[in-house]
Amino acid sequence: PTIDTSSPGVKKLLYIAVGEDGGQKEFMKEIRVVAPKPPVLQLKKDKVEIYVKEVFDARSYVRKAYSDYDGDLDVSIRGSYDVKKAGTYTITYKVKDSSGHTATKELRLIVKEKEEAPKEKEPQHPQKAEQPSTAQPPKEQDTTTGSALAPEAEKPQEPAPSIGVQTWLFANGESFSSAQEKCNAAGAASGRRYQCNVLQDDAGIYTGYRLDLR
Repeated sequence: PTIDTSSPGVKKLLYIAVGEDGGQKEFMKEIRVVAPKPPVLQLKKDKVEIYVKEVFDARSYVRKAYSDYDGDLDVSIRGSYDVKKAGTYTITYKVKDSSGHTATKELRLIVKEKEEAPKEKEPQHPQKAEQPSTAQPPKEQDTTTGSALAPEAEKPQEPAPSIGVQTWLFANGESFSSAQEKCNAAGAASGRRYQCNVLQDDAGIYTGYRLDLR
């Protein structure tokens, strides 16, 4: 008798034995035909990186799982992972054909914490200059009569005349630091005595810097 070996599986052969007296005896024999090649299992990737709480479908990373004799095969997936917790996890994929041959692949899943965006620093506003005190000094006592002596009035100093004025305004795109740097640079380049003054509007809001040349 011949056996069909074109496909794997269990083949049955019937044997009939005939004795000298013409009596017959039958018995069945099973022959198992196996596939010569193991099944094929391919993954789309062997390493996947996601962020915490992102969706992950392990089965979607199977590219091929088949046998030349059995066709498409079911894939068993094992391995625990938690997308809510950062860490590295190993997921095992396995297929088995009708001949008992197996194929195994592993995928490494890396769950990462999301990086927080750096916070922007708030601009630092220059402190207002302290106003000079208007309190009058105490009157001196006349040791001979006990009467208070009025202090001699000081003559107000006349401000030096300004011979040049330049401004750097925040409304024109300048910042506190850039306006101050440009003011100092222009004053130093002039070769004269200069002063950089902070400009304020009626509401007390800083509006820029002014260069006064003397």
